[in-house]
Amino acid sequence: MTKVTFLDDSTINVVARDGETFTLKTYLPVPKNEQHQISQLLITCFEKNFSDDKTSMIYWVLMKMMSTAGFSFYYAGSDRSEEREYIGSRIRQLREKKGMEAKGLAELAKIDAANLSRIERGRYSVGLDVLSRIAYALGAKVDLIQEDR
Repeated sequence: MTKVTFLDDSTINVVARDGETFTLKTYLPVPKNEQHQISQLLITCFEKNFSDDKTSMIYWVLMKMMSTAGFSFYYAGSDRSEEREYIGSRIRQLREKKGMEAKGLAELAKIDAANLSRIERGRYSVGLDVLSRIAYALGAKVDLIQEDR
């Protein structure tokens, strides 16, 4: 279930059903007496438009909020966007190092070429099974590494 919290009058924290946390910023402050209603509409929109394609999901939530409530926001990021971008760029590096075209990798990994493009750009949340197929097609492996913090 999606959870929406106003952090202040122009910053909204959204935890989607998959646990990813999104930060939305409003162009104008939202009065306290309107925040509950906006939160409920955002919950409904995120639930109805949930997708692994996070860019598309945010776009459709924004479109629905603008058309139904006249409410606009901009996407300020998520807690997983950096990881998605890193994984995507690493896949692209490995593919290019092997001299593979994106279409060829998509065929070997048995995924849609458009999805591979979104994965490489960090816009698509890829599951472990798909990531494993991509890694196998690249002659690589999926590995967890210790973060330096």
